[in-house]
Amino acid sequence: MKKVILFLFLAIGFVLNAQVAKISVPLAESAWFIPTYTGVATDTLGTVTATTWSYAVPINKFDGVFFIAEIKLADKTTGANGVCTVQPQGKYFESSPYVNIGSAVTWTGIGSVDTTILITSVSSKVYYSYLRTLVTNTGGKSKLVTNKLIIRK
Repeated sequence: MKKVILFLFLAIGFVLNAQVAKISVPLAESAWFIPTYTGVATDTLGTVTATTWSYAVPINKFDGVFFIAEIKLADKTTGANGVCTVQPQGKYFESSPYVNIGSAVTWTGIGSVDTTILITSVSSKVYYSYLRTLVTNTGGKSKLVTNKLIIRK
């Protein structure tokens, strides 16, 4: 009887311990991390309340990463062209200011037709702890449709 009770206590202990354990798998060389944001009605630029939009992603890696950003923009007003600049940015610490990565891409709408902008850092790794896509409206009204960021070690 003592063996049965001891066995039950051990079995319960193993079950409880297995539920608490968490395994953290590092990002392998061939793995991709893809955070995606789908725009909502309030993601309209060129209004009194909003001229910029940004999407930041924390990266928990101690090594450099490659990234590809795909931003889809559209004109908010039919027939009127929106104009935006899209700039990838990075920073090391949460309290640090963002630093531009590469050159900004200028987007000009063509009357409510969606356009996709692709920004890549495939040729060189970046070593920032946070990556952000900053969209600044410089004319007309535009809206964010989607923002995708692919991160690869």
